Parts: sequence; C-alpha cells; structure tokens
Amino acid sequence: MSTGPSCSSWAREAGVRPLGTAAHATGWLLVDWPLPWPKDPKHVEALAPVRDAVRGTGIRIQLVVPSEGDGRRVVLHDDGPDDDGWFDRHRRREAVVGGADVVDAARSLVTDRDAGEPIEATDVLICAHGTRDRCCGSLGTALAMTAAAAGANVRRTSHLGGHRFAATALLLPEGTSWGYLEPESLDALVTRSRPPAELAPNLRGSTALDGAGMQAADGAALAEVGWAWLDGPRRARPAADGTADSYDVESRDHGSWRVTVEKRRRLPVPVCGEAPESAPKAETEMEIVAIVPTAEALDR
Repeated sequence: MSTGPSCSSWAREAGVRPLGTAAHATGWLLVDWPLPWPKDPKHVEALAPVRDAVRGTGIRIQLVVPSEGDGRRVVLHDDGPDDDGWFDRHRRREAVVGGADVVDAARSLVTDRDAGEPIEATDVLICAHGTRDRCCGSLGTALAMTAAAAGANVRRTSHLGGHRFAATALLLPEGTSWGYLEPESLDALVTRSRPPAELAPNLRGSTALDGAGMQAADGAALAEVGWAWLDGPRRARPAADGTADSYDVESRDHGSWRVTVEKRRRLPVPVCGEAPESAPKAETEMEIVAIVPTAEALDR
C-alpha cells in the first residue's frame, strides 16, 4: 500500500512551476468512450484502427466521457503549426454517431479532410483519469462536476500529462494547457474574465510548441499582450542570433519579443503515493528572466 504523499500535494508544497510542461501535439482527436478506461488508452483494443490512422501525424487521441443521450461525439482539432512554425488555432470538425460507428467516424476525421462538420466551439477538457493517477481522478473529477453544476461546458478526459499539477485542463482549439486549477481559476480562463498575467501560475504552455523553453517564452508574451495573443498567427523559435536560453516570439497582429528564460530547479516527477526521491524521471523548472519587444517583426 502506498504511504507517500499525493503528487499534487507535494508539487503545491514545493511550489513547482508548471510553465513549459504542456504535452505537445499537432492535433487532438477527442473520442467519446465510456468508462472505465485502462491506465493507458492504447490498451483499448477497439481503437487500434484509429491509432493506426494517427500514427506519424502528431495527432493525439483523448478519450472523453460521453454526455447523456444516444449519440457519441468525435471531434478533431487539426492543422498545427505550418512549415515556418506559425500557429493560428486548430481547425475543428466533429461528427455525432451511434456507439457502433465511433471508431469508423474517428478514423474518417483523420484520413478525410472533408469528413465531419466544421463547427466552431471551445472544448474544455479536464483530466479525470483515475486509473492513471489518483490526483487527476479525485481533483479533476471534482472540478469537472463542480464546473458542470455551475453551467460550464466541460468534459472529463483521459491523461493530459502533468498529473502533479492536478487539476489540469486543456482548452481547444486555442491549444493551451493549465494546472493547479480550482473552480474560480477555471472559470476565469474559460471566460477570460481575468488577465492572463494573473493566471500565469496556472499556465503549463501551448501544446502547439515543442519544448519547455519555447512554451515558456510564448507564455511570457501571453502575459504581456493579453488574451488576444492566442487569437491570431504566432510562433516561437530559438533566438535568431543564437543567444543561449533566449527565444524570439512573434505575432502577426501584436508584434515580436525577445524572451530570456532561466533553468532553475531540477525536480522529480513523482509517482503518486510514492516518495519523490524514488521518482523515475525529473524535469527542470523554467522561469522568465526578461521579455523585451524587438524593433521589427522577425523574418516575416
């Protein structure tokens, strides 16, 4: 029997910063799939054709607890960064089908760009994958139920990574990942009722960006510019002049910035209920040191 601390209580007490820890994906396939879920969604044998369809695409499959009713929903958020790294939200398509047709509908969304209906909507996914991590199962489920009771359109989903930051959430099509969420902070980020700078301690990063440093730099620009930073084409790259731990971030609508980050503590990624010192892996915290506007847009 595990006697160690929960991973989320340890992370909060240690003041672990979540910035730069978002799971990277070029797209997200949301598949209504009834509970219980195995520890790893890849063990759902019925979804093997869907896994074959997304292999090599960078699209990530997320199981979602179905809503009440006969129909099952599958949603694809695709169109990640282009060849030059520009990202302008995902394109969203969905299909509502009977339970027996979920696998075929999910595969079609991936293989046929004309499949599904192009419906504009925001998907708020809260990790509640209890068989993967008990903090997500308890804190994530409680947050989802509280938010739903308050009228929020939220869905419980499978593992999003970063269980030590539970409760965690993913917002699509903007592709932002968040942690340490409570009902008030979740409502604030969904409604954008508070400046993103105030929610910076909750930001894990943009899932469109691959790398802790670039996610941290993009987060710095979001805090500086405001929510509009997420609503138009933008990109982040290592500094053009090769300056170590510096990144150039640019928006076609809001200018460009040089962001310097610093690697701080090397901290364990604990298994929930086990001693942190026995953790099988560790990650380095990222902290923003400086953000300076650049005189001209970068290589437009």
